[in-house]
Amino acid sequence: MFIDRILEIIYPTRCVSCGKDGSLLCESCAGEIEPSGGYFCVVCGKATLGGFTHKTCTTRYTPERTLSGFAYKGPARELVKVLKYRRVRKAADVLAALLVKDLQDRGVSFGPKSLVVPIPLSFWRKNTRGFNQASLLAKAVADTLKLEFREGALKRVKDTPSQVSLNRKERARNIQGSFSAGEDLDGKDILLVDDVLTTGATVREAAKALKKTGAGLVWVLSFARD
Repeated sequence: MFIDRILEIIYPTRCVSCGKDGSLLCESCAGEIEPSGGYFCVVCGKATLGGFTHKTCTTRYTPERTLSGFAYKGPARELVKVLKYRRVRKAADVLAALLVKDLQDRGVSFGPKSLVVPIPLSFWRKNTRGFNQASLLAKAVADTLKLEFREGALKRVKDTPSQVSLNRKERARNIQGSFSAGEDLDGKDILLVDDVLTTGATVREAAKALKKTGAGLVWVLSFARD
């Protein structure tokens, strides 16, 4: 959007954390970004080997694996905020570069025919913000990994109240029935991307919609975990 380009001209590129001129994230502040704290099960939230969902937590509709790059604090949080609230779209490229490097450092790889699908925003939030930050992140990740980006594979069919003040059970109830797959996925493996993961309620509900329409494996990928 034109207004976004104007905003990027008005606000010169500075480090989101320390304010140093030159880039959105200086080398020093990049070194302060903390890892997410280990692998966890997206259903119960407890530690698990490699991020794979516990067998005791698994149903036919749960994601098989969940990977979060960083802790949602410090420079990592500031990067997400500058994308979402100051609408600096190039921040998505920085997030993607950090996330992909983290995955490569961990030895994580994806099937060459996997589809990269973003968590869709509600119509109201997308209309207010002007874009979906998860979509920008997912597109940048797909381009870097040379995978197919498929934004229309998942649709938001229900606007829901904000999840921010809700506990784990309330979030799960609040998000029920919010998604629908936009196409027949015919066994395709999915890399489901969001910017920040909290309880996992949103990605679990999204994975359910994808699997009900024929998706194969669903792996969840988020830049940060709160």
